Amino acid sequence: MQFAADGRIFVAEKSGLIKVFHGLSDPSPTVFADLRTQVHNFWDRGLLGITLDPQFSTGRPYVYVLYTHDAALGGTAPRWGTADASSDGCPNPPGATAAGCVVSGHLSKLTANGDVMAGPEQVLVDGWCQQFPSHSVGTVAFGADGKLYASAGDGASFNYEDHGQTGNPCGDPAGEGGALRAQSLRNGSQPTVLSGSVIRVDPTPAWQARPTPWPAAPTPTPGASSPKACATRSGSPSGPGPTRSGPAMSGGTPGRRSTGSSTPPPR
Repeated sequence: MQFAADGRIFVAEKSGLIKVFHGLSDPSPTVFADLRTQVHNFWDRGLLGITLDPQFSTGRPYVYVLYTHDAALGGTAPRWGTADASSDGCPNPPGATAAGCVVSGHLSKLTANGDVMAGPEQVLVDGWCQQFPSHSVGTVAFGADGKLYASAGDGASFNYEDHGQTGNPCGDPAGEGGALRAQSLRNGSQPTVLSGSVIRVDPTPAWQARPTPWPAAPTPTPGASSPKACATRSGSPSGPGPTRSGPAMSGGTPGRRSTGSSTPPPR
């Protein structure tokens, strides 16, 4: 839920619906956006993060959302659910906790025109491969630096010590999948993924991701995702400015693997 300066209240439902209320006593909200076809609303998955641009009422009418995308990385929704449905499932096979219904995560920008969304959804980050139905995406919020911060879990199993041994559908290095995705920022010898991290994104309108190694990029490239903390298994709510941070690492293709320095960030 987010409060605009003009008194409107933006409420995100886990199903993918976003509604606008004109004050706390408004009994008849307007549907701002319907992302249900894109969202996989199943167990801990769904539309879980929403925030307004700090200049929402003064020329930047943008709403940012973080949700579980009902598709594999780079895929098209719906994969497991049904278009326009408010609740989704995971068939067996593959089984929710057996082989898992593999999905991903989207951090997106929506443009407001009054009480409704104008134009298409703009996906800023397509990432966060998730095999199992917990440890999905988390919170999105603006920091004092004007950048957008988003957290997400590792998408790993909660029933056993998961290191990617169940099919490895996310294509992780041998023995470094599952819950160990949350440690990829610390392993300079392997590609870095966004799972289990807090990322920083420059949400400027001229968004375009550019592959830039982090040692040469003290300022994030517009639109590029920058892992700022690791070992976040569940992607639970977190505020901007994580306590465990390393040098910024700009992503290449949005949300995909990108190789950073061979030197791990300081502990």
